[in-house]
Amino acid sequence: MRRSIIALFGSVIAGTALIVAGPTAFAGGGCHQGATQGAGTSVDLTGMCFSPTILYIKPGATVTWTNRDGMRHEIVGTGWIPSLSTVEDGQTSKQTFPTAGVFPYSCPLHYGMNAVVIVGDGKASVPLAVVQPTAVAATAAAASPRPSTDPWPYLALIAAGVAGALGYGLGRRRPVTEP
Repeated sequence: MRRSIIALFGSVIAGTALIVAGPTAFAGGGCHQGATQGAGTSVDLTGMCFSPTILYIKPGATVTWTNRDGMRHEIVGTGWIPSLSTVEDGQTSKQTFPTAGVFPYSCPLHYGMNAVVIVGDGKASVPLAVVQPTAVAATAAAASPRPSTDPWPYLALIAAGVAGALGYGLGRRRPVTEP
């Protein structure tokens, strides 16, 4: 009886690890749907994504990020100030972009939550990123599939194996009796 309870406990832990890691494993890769493009000055944070992921603006424009996601996000820019802005649910953050260039940013709290602001024609003295049109990117992706580098499925399998081995080992342990 004790063995079956411990084995059941190990199975429950392994199953829970797989269920918890499942959604996380799919929570990346450019906001789950590929790049979205837009013009204007607004970016919504929803569904653990920046929308649009590629925003085109004119020099001197101010971009407003609005968190509509029900959770905290951070906006971390690469090479532009402010380098970190925390945005709680319902709050906004603003940044003015006075010169032309390519300004990538991300939310380090959520894997794959990446985007870019392209100011003017996107030319800067040192471009920070190269953005391909959707058709070219889709063709390139189809021609050379990128291997998955997401560690969560492997970590979930390792956790399931450890939990199963622990349950099996504890189930085989003989009770200690005192004389």
